[in-house]
Amino acid sequence: MITIIAIFELKPECVETFKGLAAECIEASRKEEGNVSYNFYTGKEDKNKYFFVEVWKDDEAIATHNASAHFQKFAGAFMPMLAKEPVIEQVVEA
Repeated sequence: MITIIAIFELKPECVETFKGLAAECIEASRKEEGNVSYNFYTGKEDKNKYFFVEVWKDDEAIATHNASAHFQKFAGAFMPMLAKEPVIEQVVEA
């Protein structure tokens, strides 16, 4: 299994729009065959910082997800909402 941790720091005026787009993507992503879990968090103190923690069966599942219409819609929309570049890491159990 592969875990993806993605961190997005948003412009304050974009938070609600981002959360709406994220909710659509999350709902569809959780239904994908290779998805184990897909969770969304906000910073405890910094409410402009959002975290996705996704667990996927394998690299093929991630590739399928990245090519999906719902992910492409989300990926095409969020960049102008960011205060800085996102941090996206793939990790595996040590």
